[in-house]
Amino acid sequence: MVSRTRTAAELWDGWLEMWNEDPGAAHKIIGAEYRLHLPTTGATIDPDTIRDPGAMADWVAGFTGKFEGLRYETDLGPVVDGELAVCRWFGTATCLGRTGWPSDVPGKRITWVGVDILRIVDGWIVEAWTQGAETDERPPSAV
Repeated sequence: MVSRTRTAAELWDGWLEMWNEDPGAAHKIIGAEYRLHLPTTGATIDPDTIRDPGAMADWVAGFTGKFEGLRYETDLGPVVDGELAVCRWFGTATCLGRTGWPSDVPGKRITWVGVDILRIVDGWIVEAWTQGAETDERPPSAV
């Protein structure tokens, strides 16, 4: 179950802090033993190499450094069911041409929409599934 000392909402806020402000925030929210699941198509890393907070912080820093002004925001959630918390999010950024993705044209503004599922044990994120795709949908802050 989700820890009473740290709620799913608090951990999600920490997740956004990690992605938006400080990759080192991973050390405040990711459990010592951690597992990341990514779709294989378009993955920028092998998720099996991300097993602890330090590795997660390094990956987040590397990924966010490939864009200018990358920002994630919550669209829905977290919705909690037992150990699982689910959130729908939007990400916006300006491409720098560093990912190798066909749509990563320097100067192009892009938007992603996605879902993250976080498994929470004793107030720590111990497993995460993430799925995102480019979209023409507008994030709530742009409406």
